[in-house]
Amino acid sequence: MNAAQAWTMANAAVDRLGSADRTVAAKIVAARFVERCAASAAAGDWSNLAEWVDAACDRYAGIMPATDVIAAALEGVARALDDGDSRTARAFGTARADVHALLARPRAGAGPAPHEAVDEVDVVLDGLLTRLDQTDVLTAEHSRAVASWCARLGKRMHASKTEIVHLTRAGLVHDIGKVTTPAAILSAPRRLDDEEMTLMRDHARAGAEIVERVPLIANLVPAVRNHHERFDGSGYPDRLKWDSIPQVARIVAVADAFNAMIGRRPYRPPLAPSEALERLVAGRGDQFDPDIVDAMVDVVTKRA
Repeated sequence: MNAAQAWTMANAAVDRLGSADRTVAAKIVAARFVERCAASAAAGDWSNLAEWVDAACDRYAGIMPATDVIAAALEGVARALDDGDSRTARAFGTARADVHALLARPRAGAGPAPHEAVDEVDVVLDGLLTRLDQTDVLTAEHSRAVASWCARLGKRMHASKTEIVHLTRAGLVHDIGKVTTPAAILSAPRRLDDEEMTLMRDHARAGAEIVERVPLIANLVPAVRNHHERFDGSGYPDRLKWDSIPQVARIVAVADAFNAMIGRRPYRPPLAPSEALERLVAGRGDQFDPDIVDAMVDVVTKRA
């Protein structure tokens, strides 16, 4: 089963729920459950399915009706397997009973879900990060670190709590377009040639398209599309300059560059934080917004 088929089955499962429960987050959780079932069937090993279900129900209790979502998806998987290999269907029967038992367990914090609320956005982002983890673990690690740096920059720049949440989420998905980048390019143990670099740079455009298709997080498009613009106008994909670059993208750009320099890369060892700061400072006014570079220096040197 591929991702498109899993999404189709997830949509069908969620359509059986009440109208208030048919959310984007519900579809993502249902799709991830279906994908887990498909992987278990392919491996002939259902031992990890119950553990995933238990964790998902705890994690999303009070945010969304995860037990109802998984129950609906479970029945869809059962119908699909009934039409297939009988041995797989029998193995699934045991796993299905275990899942039903877990779904019946009371969950702390369970109750009416604040549908389409702030927490649901994080469920959507978690689904995107899972895709990135499956594509390239290093990129996913980098994205989580960039989110943290964005939050610290926001605090240093006296952003509001709402703005800091937005910056954190922007950092988290800034590289989501790399799920479309060939694996050989992402993991190349050398610097990329011009043709490969063109493919790599397309991740900003591709990521913006991925995010734009999800209304809950469409406000993150500017950060995803424009985090590789340069202050002097020589960046990509839109060659924006100065204040025409969205501020959130300028902040993500500094956090992204700093963490990329201090992080491990297939083609080079990490730089010392002091050297990474020197390179940021050297790019003030050309590549980076000077005020944001100054804030990053303060954050890293713990002056603020």
